[in-house]
Amino acid sequence: MALDYYRPYVSGLAVYVERLGHALAARGHRVTVLTHRHAESLPGAEEGDGIRIVRASVLTRVGKALVAPALLREARRELRRADVFHLHAPLATAAPLAAIASSQGVPFIVTYHCDLRTPAGLSQRLVEAIARGSQNFALDRAARVVTYTEDYARNTESLAERPERVGWILPPVPDPRPSALDREAARRRYGIRGGPVLLFLGRFAEEKGLPVLLSAFDLLRRTHPDAALVLAGEKDAVPGERVGERLAPLLADPSSGIVATGLVPPDRVAELFAAADVLVLPSLNSTESFGLVQVEAMLCGVPSVASDLPGVRQPVRMTGMGEIARIGDAQDLAEKIAKVLASPGTYRRSREQVRAVFSIDRTCAEYEAVYETALRA
Repeated sequence: MALDYYRPYVSGLAVYVERLGHALAARGHRVTVLTHRHAESLPGAEEGDGIRIVRASVLTRVGKALVAPALLREARRELRRADVFHLHAPLATAAPLAAIASSQGVPFIVTYHCDLRTPAGLSQRLVEAIARGSQNFALDRAARVVTYTEDYARNTESLAERPERVGWILPPVPDPRPSALDREAARRRYGIRGGPVLLFLGRFAEEKGLPVLLSAFDLLRRTHPDAALVLAGEKDAVPGERVGERLAPLLADPSSGIVATGLVPPDRVAELFAAADVLVLPSLNSTESFGLVQVEAMLCGVPSVASDLPGVRQPVRMTGMGEIARIGDAQDLAEKIAKVLASPGTYRRSREQVRAVFSIDRTCAEYEAVYETALRA
């Protein structure tokens, strides 16, 4: 498998590859992850939990994009022992990696996780154009292209243009580790006062809809004056002046009801779900294609209010555990949150019911079928 950033980097894409790799390794496959050495402190190679990780040295950076000729050298060597090459996009080096695989007779597939959108600026626009061209090269030559849902495939230009190549497999979502804390203990650990408790889990970025959520929370407090909002994610590297400027005074004001936890380790995320009444996913564009955290929350009995984005709305549709709000509409978001809070039993499902929809074994079996198809082709 190949991707730009892998663990310990925190992103939905990195978590997806880690989970899929471990699940496939547990089924007897030999899995190698090829990625960039995005931090100097990381080893060039390591192995654990059935996954071998190979990190290529980075020559330079252009914003978030990494320039690493060493990645291509590592790919040539690693592909000699591979049966199938699995690319995870967005991936700026998709074209040269696809070309190397083809030259060595190794079939490759692409999982299209989400659209690529770079920050403002001429250099970033150039990076985005190059990355899109590279990605499209790989999409046109892959044995198969996979995305999370049919909803996202049919509403995303790069996928809708290639319907004969594209299929969909639900993402691998394991059961969150049980919380060692009950609701009150979790509230104390994270300094949460009042209720009901809204939870946002993700990057503090404009595209994640955080400004919309803050406006919706302000509206909700008119009818729920003691409501609390927990923001879990990196709070010391807030991208976008608008988000940072608005958050700073709110976090400094104890009466705002807003708490920022910072990054929470994966083995403690269930503590947040133990304290929460509803998860909110107010994303604004196609850089969000599903929202793995929704399924994690649902497995812990927490309903979700999500944006009406292709793919993102699917967990709620498939389970009935929540409501779907209009994109970027703070008023509608507040109303949908209030609706869930007013009748929590309506949105409650058992873990078994949620797991029946999102089966890791079924996800792995469907990927194995895709790999076999690629090998036969």
